[in-house]
Amino acid sequence: MKNSFFTSKSSIIRAIIALIIGILAIALPSITLEYLIITIGLLLLLGCVLFIIMAIRTQIKNERNILIVQSIINLVLGLLFIFFPNPVASIFIILLSIILIILGVFLLSSAFFIRRLFRWPWFTLIISILVIISGIVMLINPFDTARAVLIFLGIILLIYGAGELYNAWIFKKSKKNK
Repeated sequence: MKNSFFTSKSSIIRAIIALIIGILAIALPSITLEYLIITIGLLLLLGCVLFIIMAIRTQIKNERNILIVQSIINLVLGLLFIFFPNPVASIFIILLSIILIILGVFLLSSAFFIRRLFRWPWFTLIISILVIISGIVMLINPFDTARAVLIFLGIILLIYGAGELYNAWIFKKSKKNK
């Protein structure tokens, strides 16, 4: 059986998709972020429809109830994502920043605890302070932080796309040598 995922054509397709999304994420981060959230909303609505179909088809009452609840949750979240993409992005970044602050505080407290057992863990102290600071910065300005994260992901996608183009070249080159 031939593997169609690891071919030069599939690598080129993955590279083109990654490069397009990466360029858009870097060049138009706020628009790309909006469309990303809207796309997630559309996928949630698709999930809503699938859950309803599954609920209609099932004969088990408890399973039907669970599927209906899941479809309602997907419907509400999907509509929120589609009609309010900017606040959804801000809420996500705010939650992420709160999590970072909490993790930084735990790291800092563990650094003080470890200090009593071993020598002073400077690296842990520095990392915990950086995590707390980044959480605070994200909390102060969530939308600009979301743009920065999207730009970073765009750069990662450009690197991935270049790697896929290189893989496609290697696949073609190895095919010619056979």
